[in-house]
Amino acid sequence: MKQSDLIKYRTIFETEVRENILPFWIKHGVDQERGGFHGEVDLAGNPIKTANKACVLVTRILWTFAAAARVFDDQQYRDLAKRAYDMINCSFSDREYGGYYMQLSYDCKPVEDIKHTYSQAFALYSLCEYYRIEPTDALLDQIQQVFHLLEEKTKDPNHPGYGEAFTRQWNPIEENRMADSNEPKTMNTHLHMLEAYASVYRIWKNERVGQRLRELIDIFLEYIIGENNHFKMFFHDDFTESNQSKGIISFGHDIEGQWLLCEAAEILGDEPLKEKVKSVAIKMVDTVQREGVDKDGGLFLESTRFGSHLRTNKHWWLQAENLVGFMNAYQLTGDQKYWDIVKLSWKFIDDHVIDHEQGEWYAKVNRLGVPFLTEPPDDPSPYYRNDRKIDAWKCPYHNSRACLEMIYRINEMLI
Repeated sequence: MKQSDLIKYRTIFETEVRENILPFWIKHGVDQERGGFHGEVDLAGNPIKTANKACVLVTRILWTFAAAARVFDDQQYRDLAKRAYDMINCSFSDREYGGYYMQLSYDCKPVEDIKHTYSQAFALYSLCEYYRIEPTDALLDQIQQVFHLLEEKTKDPNHPGYGEAFTRQWNPIEENRMADSNEPKTMNTHLHMLEAYASVYRIWKNERVGQRLRELIDIFLEYIIGENNHFKMFFHDDFTESNQSKGIISFGHDIEGQWLLCEAAEILGDEPLKEKVKSVAIKMVDTVQREGVDKDGGLFLESTRFGSHLRTNKHWWLQAENLVGFMNAYQLTGDQKYWDIVKLSWKFIDDHVIDHEQGEWYAKVNRLGVPFLTEPPDDPSPYYRNDRKIDAWKCPYHNSRACLEMIYRINEMLI
C-alpha cells in the first residue's frame, strides 16, 4: 500500500472526528441549565429537556473526550472530559453501596438505581481512559476500588464469568437484565468487561487484573465463539447457550469483538495467546465478510433463524466497528482485500450514515442507505431511537473511537 493512501485516510478520519462528530456533542450535548449533558437530543440538535440521563451515555462521553484529548492535546476536549467525570463522580456514584446508578432524571436525581454489570464496566473503562490524561493517585485509587467492587459483587462464585443485574444493594435480580429474553449471562456484558479490564491492566499491571483478563479471553474462546465463527449471545449460569440465543448472529458484535480480543491479548503481552486469538479473529472477520458485508461496504445488522432471515438495516455503530475490524485484519495479515473493505465501508458511511447538514451520524439507515427519521411504535431495535442523535444508547463512542483507532493504526503503519 502506498503511504499517500494511508496519509489521505488519516486526514479523512481526523477531519471527521474533529470537524463533525465532536463539534456536534460540544454544541448540542452540554446541558448548561441543569448540569452535565442532555439525556436526549433530536436530529436537528434540539435537546429533549425532560429526558433521563443514562450512565452508559455519560461514561461513553467521558471515554470519548478523554481519548480525543489524549490524541489531539486539545484543552476543550479535556474540559468536556472533566465535565463528564464530575457528573459520573458526583451524580451517578452511589456513595452508600458503591457503583453507579443506571439513570438520573433530567435534573440529575437518581431514578433507576439497579446496578447493571454492563454499565459498571463502562464506568471503569471510561475512568481508565480519563486516567491516561489525568494520572493522579486519587483516580487510580478510584479505578482500583471499582475493579475490586466488580470482583466482589458481580463475579459468579460458582461458574465462569459475571452476573448481569443487581439491586442497589448488590443482590442478584432476574428482572431488568440487559438481554432480550432475560438470561443471567450475555456476550455483550462480557465483551465490555473484557474491554474494561484490558484498560485497567494497561495502566495498572496488577496480577489479579491480568488473571481476570486472561479468564475473560478464555471465556470467549471456550464458550462464546461458536463453531460457525460467530459470537453466541445469551447463556445460562453455567455458560451453556440458551435456546433463545441459538440461531442469532450479530455482525456488529462479531466485527467489534474480534479486534477487542486482539487488543486484550496484546495488552496482556502473552505471545502464544496473541497467536491463538489472531487465528480466531481472522476466521471471524472472513465469516463476517462472507455473510454480513453488503456489496456497497455497509454491514448488515444481524441474521436470525440460523441465517434464514437477514435484517438488512445498517445501524451507525456497526459501520464504525466495521472500519476498525477490517483494519485490524489488514494489520494482522497484510492482505489488501481487507484494506479495500475499509475504504468501501468508509464510502458507505460518508455517503449515507453521516448527516452532512446537521452533523453527527444517523442512528439507522436501511439497506440502500436511506435514514430512518421517525420512531415507529413497534421498532424491532428499541434501544436507540431513529429520531435522536443523542439518547441513552446513541453515543459518540463508537464512531469517535473508530476514527481515533484508524488514526492510531495508520500512524503505526507509517512509522
